[in-house]
Amino acid sequence: MTIKDYITKYEFIGTNAQIDYGSIDSQRNVSGKIIFETKNTISLANNFKQYIIPKKTIQRLSLIFKDEICNMNGSMILGRPEDRLLK
Repeated sequence: MTIKDYITKYEFIGTNAQIDYGSIDSQRNVSGKIIFETKNTISLANNFKQYIIPKKTIQRLSLIFKDEICNMNGSMILGRPEDRLLK
């Protein structure tokens, strides 16, 4: 098994990420470091601004973790971070 198979079991706070979110008409792309995560949102900060992004609107979440890029959909990480271990 590679790290991509069980990436949802890891803590995301402190990892670098690139997030594509929004509807198809108004899709946005931000990158930075994940600084906080709740049940329904991810907080991301870069040198210029802090973003609070609802998990439901995330089309693609790319995490740079242990020298690998892992892509996932926002629906894969819905719920509290501590409950992802049980899934």
